[in-house]
Amino acid sequence: MNSKPWVRQVEPSRVPLKQIETPEIAAFVAYWESLKGSRFAPSWEDFRLVDLPADVISRIVVVDVLRDPLDFLVRFWGTGHVDRKGIDKTGKKVSETRDQRGWRVYDEYAWVVRERKPLASVDTVDLRDYNELLPFTQRVVRLPLSSDGETVDKVVSLAEWDKV
Repeated sequence: MNSKPWVRQVEPSRVPLKQIETPEIAAFVAYWESLKGSRFAPSWEDFRLVDLPADVISRIVVVDVLRDPLDFLVRFWGTGHVDRKGIDKTGKKVSETRDQRGWRVYDEYAWVVRERKPLASVDTVDLRDYNELLPFTQRVVRLPLSSDGETVDKVVSLAEWDKV
């Protein structure tokens, strides 16, 4: 039985990486791939945000995977997300922000944890219930991280948005 009735537990909207690949997204994925080697994912200790350009870091989100029940705690919410979305989710669980696109984000993170593979998606972000920003398109890639080489314990994401 689903202990979180707000979670839809459906297949998230995914697109081929090539559909959203920009030079920055390609470099982000290439960095992740260079760290993973023959493993399915690098560890958080391997993945160093400081190795990335500052403007990329500002658009990154890192979540810790919580289990029993599955949830996601925002460890890092880049300042670009605060600027673009008017929300800071640092230190919050996805289940605590479900009214702010949480069900869609939960589905994407859950898919990465289950499949142990990167996910690319395109979505319309509409937060007019929380601020006066007009809806905008978000392109995102979510990449698994694993400290034990078996399970996903963090997910790192990079987002790009339409220019305002």
